[in-house]
Amino acid sequence: MQQPGRPREFDPDETLSKIMRLFWENGYEATGLSEITSVTGLGKASLYKAFGNKQSMYLKALKHYEGLMVDAAVAVLCSKDLAPLERIDAFLSSPIIAVRDYNDLRGCFLCNAAADRASHDNETRALVQKGYDKMRKSIVGSLSEALPQMSPETIAVRAEIVLTVYSGLRVMSRAGQTADLMLATKDQVIKELKQVTQLQ
Repeated sequence: MQQPGRPREFDPDETLSKIMRLFWENGYEATGLSEITSVTGLGKASLYKAFGNKQSMYLKALKHYEGLMVDAAVAVLCSKDLAPLERIDAFLSSPIIAVRDYNDLRGCFLCNAAADRASHDNETRALVQKGYDKMRKSIVGSLSEALPQMSPETIAVRAEIVLTVYSGLRVMSRAGQTADLMLATKDQVIKELKQVTQLQ
């Protein structure tokens, strides 16, 4: 038995990050318990004790992703070091940078979960909606600063367009869309937003 004060044999956050990367890259169904034990170096009993069953591991991994990646995206959208439309530009550029500079074709775990599990798993759907709501709220904040004369209803619609384009870029990156085409899409969205600001 573990003695009082004895350090844990593994780092839970590090282990959860490894589990997260598996589900992020492969999806729920294609990630087997044997892969998880191999990547983490933990036996089934230790995994279940620390993280629960496969479904529980997936949900914990998705929450972990939210804390790491979604919150990082929100931080960009809320940054006071950038002008409002520069924040939107940086947000939409992140999928392009992932593909162009790092050959990262995993897309967004949140977006992947929306397609993979959210339609038939309520807990996954709730986490996906929470993550999207965080980003949506931050996009609304940036657009409200950039377009102060625009009605809240119109801002909400434009924010949904930005979020949809972001999700689309993330999904298309998994399908092998080129960075150049993704960049052209992003540039068009920013161009249209700038045109709107000039009309105010």
